[in-house]
Amino acid sequence: MTGVYAWMAAGLGVSAAVAYALSHSLAAIQFLYGSGFGMIVLLAPLAMAWFLPSRMQRMTPVGAAGWFLVFSATMGAGMTYLPLMAAASPGFMTVVVQAFVTTVAVFGSMAVFGFVTKKDLSGIAQFLVMAILGAIVASLLNMFLLRSAGLGIGVSAVVALAAAGLTAYHTQAIKQMYRVGGGAGNLAIVGALALYVDFVNLFLSLVRLFAASRD
Repeated sequence: MTGVYAWMAAGLGVSAAVAYALSHSLAAIQFLYGSGFGMIVLLAPLAMAWFLPSRMQRMTPVGAAGWFLVFSATMGAGMTYLPLMAAASPGFMTVVVQAFVTTVAVFGSMAVFGFVTKKDLSGIAQFLVMAILGAIVASLLNMFLLRSAGLGIGVSAVVALAAAGLTAYHTQAIKQMYRVGGGAGNLAIVGALALYVDFVNLFLSLVRLFAASRD
């Protein structure tokens, strides 16, 4: 778990650095939010999160680490709007800080629960994944067609709850896989990827919920 959280922290650091750097580049902002290619970059993490985990298990350690950092950088590009909005509105910066602190507290609590509980959490995992996928579809429809504030809040709430539950499940699964096979199959990096996605989904959902509450 030390290795898992070390890689996860590295990924979050890369994402934060990329988001901050791109937010200070006018050319990058215009590319991301003013072109069709930028939209591809913003949506690329969805495809990568789906295909990378199984492929990482067969990669060399260097290859798995490289792809994880590429994924983290791409996620950071998609979060460029956060430092932009924080710079434009001091109130939004407060929202980001509150969401981050809450995310750390919830994520940490659920990770501890997943590590110590004797209850098998695999039964709820499939349901939570389907909830995340449904929320993504609803979010895309809302973004391009419906533009409903209420639906956006509902989607964020579903993602936040599902991400919290998946944090416990993924922690338990990583622990069990380590007991069976040790660190084989780049387990530390694959585990870091799963928990990184849970953390970011929880954080971004809480940002939206806290922002909507403030508004």
